[in-house]
Amino acid sequence: MMPELIKIGGFTLYTYGLMWVVGIWLAVWRALRHAPRYGVSADNVLDIAFWSVLTGIVGGRLAFVMTNWSQYAPDPLSVFRVWEGGMSYFGGFGLAIATAIYLIRTRRIPIWQLGDLAAPSLALGYGIARLGCFAAGCCYGAPTDLPWGVVFPGHDHAVHPTQLYATAMNLLIFAGLAWYEPRRRFQGQLFALFLIAHGLYRFINEFFRAGATSALMLGMFTYGHLVAAVATAIGVGLYIALARHATRKAIRPRV
Repeated sequence: MMPELIKIGGFTLYTYGLMWVVGIWLAVWRALRHAPRYGVSADNVLDIAFWSVLTGIVGGRLAFVMTNWSQYAPDPLSVFRVWEGGMSYFGGFGLAIATAIYLIRTRRIPIWQLGDLAAPSLALGYGIARLGCFAAGCCYGAPTDLPWGVVFPGHDHAVHPTQLYATAMNLLIFAGLAWYEPRRRFQGQLFALFLIAHGLYRFINEFFRAGATSALMLGMFTYGHLVAAVATAIGVGLYIALARHATRKAIRPRV
C-alpha cells in the first residue's frame, strides 16, 4: 500500500486525500462540461458542488467515527485527520444530497435536470476516490484465498480488495450512464438509474467487505445491506413515479 505519496520535511501528501480530490475534480469537471445540455449554469454547478462536498465530508466522517468509535477513543483528535482515511459513503452521500436539495429549491433549479446531470459524475468521482481507500488500506474486505487477494499492513491473511471492486463497478456504472445519457426518455431517469445501480453494487460488495458495516444482522446480511437495499428501493420507486408522470404529461390533451 502507499498511504503517503510524497513526504518532504514536515509536509505529507496522503494518497487517500489526493484521490478524493481528483475524484471530486473529475466529477465537477464533467458536470460543468455537460451543464448547458441541462440548462444549468456553471455558477450553480460550482456552488452546489462546493457546499455538497463540504457537508458530505462532514457527514461521511461523523458516520464513520460513530460506527468505529473504539478506533478513535484513545486519540480523539484523530477524528479531524480525515486525510488519513475513514469515511462512511452513505453518511456523506445523505448529507450531501440534503444540502443539494436545499440549494436547488432556494435557487429554483429544475431538480431532476440537475439530478440527471450529477448522476454520471457521482459514479465517476466515487470510483476514482475509492482508489484512495485502497492506498490507505481502509474499507478492506473479508479474508480470501483467491489469487487476487491482497495482504494489507497489519494483516496476516489476504483479503478481498473491495476498494478495487468498488472502483471497477462504479466506473462501469459511469460508462453505462454516460452511454444512456443522450437516450434518456424523461427527467430524473439517470438519477433513478444511478440509485438503483449504486445500491445494487453496494449490496453485492457488502458480502465481501469487513469492518463496521459488516456487523451481521438477520444471519447473513449486514447494516450495509440494509442501507443499500433502501437506496435501490428508492431508485426503483423514483423511476416508476417519474416515468408515469412523464407518460401522463405526454398524453395530456392540449386546450
